[in-house]
Amino acid sequence: MSATKYPCSRILLAAALGAPSVDDASSYMLQYGRFEAVHKSQLEALGLPAHLWPVLYRKLVTDTFDIGSYVAFGDHDSSSVAKGLTEHSLCLSVEQLDAGSNVFLVDHAWTTTVDQIIENLDRVPGLLERMEKLTGAYDSLAGSTGVVNADSLNPEIEDNIPTVTSMTGVSEEKARELLVRVNGCLIDAIMAAEDEGKEATPAQNTLQEQILQQLGGGEGLDNSRSLQWRTRGYDCAQCALDGGDQLDGMEVSIPLGPGASARDIECTIAPKHLTVSVRGNHVLDGDLHAEVKPDESTWSVENGMLTITLTKRVADSWPELVIGEKHVNPFELRKHLARVGGELWRYFQGYDCMVQGADQSVMKQTNWYIQDEVGLSVVHSSDPNVCCLPFLYLGAQGQVSPFSIIWPIKPISCGDTLTRDFCPSWLKDARQRQGYLQAIFPAPTQPLLDAYLEFAKDLEQTATSATRANLAATPAPIGHAKRVFVSGATLDAKETISAAGFEAVAVVEEADIVLDDDDTTSAHADKITNRHPLNNVFGSIDKTVLALQSVAGIQDWLSAGFHLPTQVSEFIGAALMDGSSWWMLASSQGPPNMQPPRVVTSSWAAAVRHMDVGYTSALKCMPSAVAPDQVHVAERLALLTPSNRLYIWHKDMWIYSHRIQLRDNKPEPYQTLAPAVEVAEALFMEQLRAKFGGEVVDSFAAKMDCIIADTVRLLLGIDSSDGKDFGLFSFRFVLGKGADDGIAPLLQGVSPVSVRERLANNTHLVPAILSALSGSPDVAIWKQAGVQQD
Repeated sequence: MSATKYPCSRILLAAALGAPSVDDASSYMLQYGRFEAVHKSQLEALGLPAHLWPVLYRKLVTDTFDIGSYVAFGDHDSSSVAKGLTEHSLCLSVEQLDAGSNVFLVDHAWTTTVDQIIENLDRVPGLLERMEKLTGAYDSLAGSTGVVNADSLNPEIEDNIPTVTSMTGVSEEKARELLVRVNGCLIDAIMAAEDEGKEATPAQNTLQEQILQQLGGGEGLDNSRSLQWRTRGYDCAQCALDGGDQLDGMEVSIPLGPGASARDIECTIAPKHLTVSVRGNHVLDGDLHAEVKPDESTWSVENGMLTITLTKRVADSWPELVIGEKHVNPFELRKHLARVGGELWRYFQGYDCMVQGADQSVMKQTNWYIQDEVGLSVVHSSDPNVCCLPFLYLGAQGQVSPFSIIWPIKPISCGDTLTRDFCPSWLKDARQRQGYLQAIFPAPTQPLLDAYLEFAKDLEQTATSATRANLAATPAPIGHAKRVFVSGATLDAKETISAAGFEAVAVVEEADIVLDDDDTTSAHADKITNRHPLNNVFGSIDKTVLALQSVAGIQDWLSAGFHLPTQVSEFIGAALMDGSSWWMLASSQGPPNMQPPRVVTSSWAAAVRHMDVGYTSALKCMPSAVAPDQVHVAERLALLTPSNRLYIWHKDMWIYSHRIQLRDNKPEPYQTLAPAVEVAEALFMEQLRAKFGGEVVDSFAAKMDCIIADTVRLLLGIDSSDGKDFGLFSFRFVLGKGADDGIAPLLQGVSPVSVRERLANNTHLVPAILSALSGSPDVAIWKQAGVQQD
């Protein structure tokens, strides 16, 4: 195997590991002690041997990237068992490297978040080109005046075609061509139609104003921007300076990337030439289409964007900024960015960190990174000889620096290839490992399709053989129970309990009925509690999905869902069978208030890679039946008594909206789901009636009641009531559009209602629950469900 030394000068830096670079040993030990105290839990979780911690510390504080002194680049043999991400591999260039003998730092080439992937590719200078080279996903973007591609059209173009045809007399096909040529600008398309085949006249100088007046006085339209276009490195917009009506200006916008400022810019404006350099790298250098006035031209930097305003010597319409530049169709470019972003999930690795929000709250954030050329050249093997994991270094000044660290876990001889296991260490099942690796090393997909078909067949059989328990038709009052303990109850809540004919007590020992979030059922063995046996089934999203699938199989009211750690192959098969599906990813790691946000993606590869950072479930996601840029969720509360009598709270229905980001009327391919915002029930119902009619709206509420009853009956069929405890459950439905143009409520989650968060300060729920348990439910609040048995 031919090999060459790794050429990066930074990695060739070798620091002596003997003496620390501090004034004396005591100072060094103090500093190292701080490092160990801060990073101990992280280092233990990574599994780095403790004797390598001081070695890692020395390399961090001295910025030592010395792996290049131990390895060499080689050409990876694609036919070998080991699989690689690039055409290169790393082979040991020294005689021997024993297990646990050293640890090496590896840099990260790019770090981003799921919401910023496409934006970074579009706006960080040079990033798209570098990622194209890495993935091989090159584009064929031509000039924006090329052949019309219907798939790339801005939806607004189709809406503007009738206006162009009516005001200019051109055909629909010609109107479409003109709108595409000017990137959808209605005014520019009309002006272009008027200009074609005619020489310019003085009267045309006011044509734009006339068009504005015909379109309604110009309200909502921007008269200062026209004839805009994009190139790979910058955007251009011709404009009328100082509020005039002549196209005497040209505004050039160049994205600089994060952290750039005016001192990083060199901008030279000559009468016929423009040169722009960012941190010494040319980003624009060419002859201008026509002359400008350098003394009247300016540039500025704001929010990571360089804006250059050129004053033309002669007011005229320019077809280009610099001679020979290539324009790109922005809609084709966005498709290309999405394609490159999709390919990058092969290379991304992730880690979680805590960040502070604008409201000073602390939340968990997932960062995704791509290693430098060294890290990418370590190939995969199920029998690896090195470990390679992300490490977050908290410096003395509080700055966080991410790295990857590599250390040998087996003896490696000269010429051996460095290998690591790309699968998570906890993923042991052979089929699931095969599915996980499909996201990194594409292979024939038939085994995954077979896995899903087998899985679906099992679910169909489960649905056919499912048993449903009967729900009680008559109440079984608990009249003897009058003393009630509610954990964390407010004074107002206690007063309403007393007003309902019960006694609110301060300690558990004095109570007959206990409402709390304590999951130790033995602690209240002689009490009536809200710890129904089904609470254990509905403990988390993962449990709900698995429990409902295991007893209900495939149901038209149940969201398709997968538990990724045990069903990743089946999930990929399902995603391949329905290529247009969108998935909502959720994590069950950590307490609810510290869990990372849910992620919405159309990429099954992105979903698989999210397993690395604790995402465990993938649920099919449906845009709202009301608005395509939202996910609407309806919540219903259900009370299950000890005698299996089921009541549904129908006084209120809680509606929540999650905003989703759209691109070309489709959800962005990767995004975090926005926090839920409560929507007034009356307003939402009004929107539904306006769109679907009152009959459809009335039926969808009844559908949810039937689904709740069916769910409870199915689960009671395998886990019956203990006859003593009751349960209050929150059922959450995604409200998507049904196949019959109606509303399709899909059950996507069930959980026990938290006493402290929902009941302790509520003056209505607890008294209503107690009345229902006593056999006298308020019919204005509760509706009995499931009394007609099959």
